[in-house]
Amino acid sequence: MPDSFHVTYLLTLSPGEHAEKRIRDLQLEQSAELPDGVVSALGMQDVTGTVTGMEQLDELRVSVTIAWPRNNHGNEITQYLNVLFGNISMKQGIAITDIRWEDVGGLFSGPAFGIERIRQSWDIPDRALGCTALKPMGFSSGQLADLAFQFALGGIDIIKDDHGLANQPTAPFEERVRLCVNAVDRAAQKTGRRSRYFPNISADPHQAENRYAVAAELGADGVLLAPMLAGPALMHHLAHSSIDLPIMAHPSFSGSYVAHGLSNRRVAGGAAGDAVAGSSGAMKSESMHGFEPGLFYGGMMRALGADFVIYPNTGGRFFFSSEICEAINRQARASDLPYPASFPTPGGGMQRDRMTYWLENYGTDTTFLMGGSLFEDPAGIEEASRSFMDALGA
Repeated sequence: MPDSFHVTYLLTLSPGEHAEKRIRDLQLEQSAELPDGVVSALGMQDVTGTVTGMEQLDELRVSVTIAWPRNNHGNEITQYLNVLFGNISMKQGIAITDIRWEDVGGLFSGPAFGIERIRQSWDIPDRALGCTALKPMGFSSGQLADLAFQFALGGIDIIKDDHGLANQPTAPFEERVRLCVNAVDRAAQKTGRRSRYFPNISADPHQAENRYAVAAELGADGVLLAPMLAGPALMHHLAHSSIDLPIMAHPSFSGSYVAHGLSNRRVAGGAAGDAVAGSSGAMKSESMHGFEPGLFYGGMMRALGADFVIYPNTGGRFFFSSEICEAINRQARASDLPYPASFPTPGGGMQRDRMTYWLENYGTDTTFLMGGSLFEDPAGIEEASRSFMDALGA
């Protein structure tokens, strides 16, 4: 269907609920938002989309693919997201498991840099990248710049603001950026190799756009943005503006958008039909709601323009399983998406003594984000950073 875009949903039914009625309710809710009889009387059936595939996975779960008319999104990213998960975000048992990205290639453009251009422009052809965060909130601009200097002496590739650093009186945005850029430059004069500094520009849309421009003017090398705070469409707008700075997407405020419970099921390329076995070996349904995490972080953030996609690594402070992390990595880099590949950037409690393991499992097209482990090293930040980068083959 050339004038349509396809989305696959996993629906968890209530006992006795008919799949066809649940599917039709979804179609109406995400389009005409009128009773079916009224839609028919108005001759507006086309707007409600067409079911192009349906599979009953078990007694209570059904996977359905709907081809929505392209006119429904009006070539606007915000409206596209509204069609995907608007009113149904306030219902239960609806998970989005697949988006056919080639259907919306003209709507999304993906990252402006991506892995290949980052590697070329930074002259890092084949190894994994190392990243850390300036923190804590409450430090002065001078204290944060001193940390940036130590991290840069240790050779960290990317030194980003923590997502909690905004424009607080303790470290105002412009002052902080100016001092941290200067710190990175001073370290480069000593080491002969320049780290990259990414200030956090997450703010109200007009402020974020202004901070993006200011970051470029002051010599920053990229920016950190939490798109679910500032707006998903804003990230895409900035990525393809006249300012040429890569964007690292932070997952703050995104947890309620992703489907929970996946830690107890297999995730194979975002497939909706993975079975869950109970302790007795019988098949058990699991109610899912939201976006499949690999699709949301790996696919959606990439389509929206993120050159780096931060997500919470397994074994850290958050609930993500190794299967979820692998699904994110896969979709961030998959060659069958019509966009440049993004660097998956696992963080959230990574430990330096396991870097060999993570490097072997995630591969070199990964940016590893390490914070607290470097801060708590008794050898000090500079030496801890150097050891971290040594583990990555820098």
